[in-house]
Amino acid sequence: MHSENTLQSLRDRIRTGALSAAEIRERMLGADVLVSKLNCFISTCDAEAHFARASDVLKGAPLYGIPFSLKDNICVKGLPVTAGTPGMEDCIAKRDASIVRKLKSLGAVVAGKNNMHELSFGITSINPQWGTVVNPAAPEHLAGGSSGGCAAAVAAGIVPIAIGTDTGGSVRIPAAFCGITGFRPTSGRWSSAGIIPVSRTKDSPGLLTQTANDARLLYELLSPEDQLPIKQKSTRRRIGLPASMWTELDDDVRTYCWHAVRRLTHAGFQCIELDDSAVAALNKAGTFTVPIYEFFTDFPRTLLSLGWANRINTVFDNILDPNVRDIIHTNLGGKFISAGDYSLAIQNIAALRMQMDTLFNTWDIDLLAYPTVPRCVPRLIDAGRPGLFADVIRNTDLASNAAMPSITLPVAPDKELPVGLSLDAARGQDRRLLAVATCIEEILTS
Repeated sequence: MHSENTLQSLRDRIRTGALSAAEIRERMLGADVLVSKLNCFISTCDAEAHFARASDVLKGAPLYGIPFSLKDNICVKGLPVTAGTPGMEDCIAKRDASIVRKLKSLGAVVAGKNNMHELSFGITSINPQWGTVVNPAAPEHLAGGSSGGCAAAVAAGIVPIAIGTDTGGSVRIPAAFCGITGFRPTSGRWSSAGIIPVSRTKDSPGLLTQTANDARLLYELLSPEDQLPIKQKSTRRRIGLPASMWTELDDDVRTYCWHAVRRLTHAGFQCIELDDSAVAALNKAGTFTVPIYEFFTDFPRTLLSLGWANRINTVFDNILDPNVRDIIHTNLGGKFISAGDYSLAIQNIAALRMQMDTLFNTWDIDLLAYPTVPRCVPRLIDAGRPGLFADVIRNTDLASNAAMPSITLPVAPDKELPVGLSLDAARGQDRRLLAVATCIEEILTS
């Protein structure tokens, strides 16, 4: 971990005058060789033109001079937004996405746009147009996706913060693969305005940081309305372990995640296995039906709102990733998923959300804990393996469908392939989740 480049460390050094915003910018622009090697940014011009300068007007703001990068489906005024696909390469955003405006108002500066899986439809971040994102923690392995460039940039210490988007795990999966923290808030907590979508029901902006504490600090700045005191249900911390999510794990995943659970038990947490069979059955209904159906209304509608409606056919006709192209063109005719299928899937998601509320209350649990991805980080040469996508998103998709806040923490020893442990809280309990995750991080790293 690049501890000198955590958000907390950089803020402290700027505050004391030990480091200036200009020095941070120059240092990170000097990482151009590493940036090129990792393919973690999409640049249509010189990197310096994409890296903003800190405004003296905002000196003293909470994030003054702190650089952040963004998945390239998020609009930044004056910069291209490609969504990782060649048909949008020369689309220049006329306004900032909502989350970008918030970060800029806090003094943070845009450091560039991150490479991604084409149109967010995948978990490898192998992009035919801009190259494969390289995993800094394991170069012969996948960086994950679809926010793979964000995870690589943070894991390599190029930026302390990256903003990705998460539909079924697209922030948490690459965070777990690259050995960093990834946080998805309660669905709807942060606006998706100005973001090229997959699914209005499942999409959310999310944070990629080096630590849970950094994610907590950012959340409190981005969501000042959620600053009420945390109400404890009891003096104990009860963590539920969903049985279905702890099955069919690769050996290292099982070993490192169970070791983390044992450490939490020794630290006073009560970890109990849950029968989640009813939840698991409902969850399957929304995994593919909802995002694929919604994409064909949400994507064109967003391009219309941004002034790029004339690009819709151009985008679809010029998709380079063969798997993404197959998904899009198979479904363009509307024969694969019917309106009836979609309606039923939405009803099942509604039932799932109520079932999750019941599960938290019935078992009197504060959090769920489970391996973020059941498999070890896949090798690049295995990226085309049939069933890989379903394997990788198996556990993360629950939080997306149930609208719950979710965070993944790295739990593998140094020099081993990264493994993530996820923690979910009930809907609306974002601040509580982040407070407990920071506590758990301290226990696991001590």
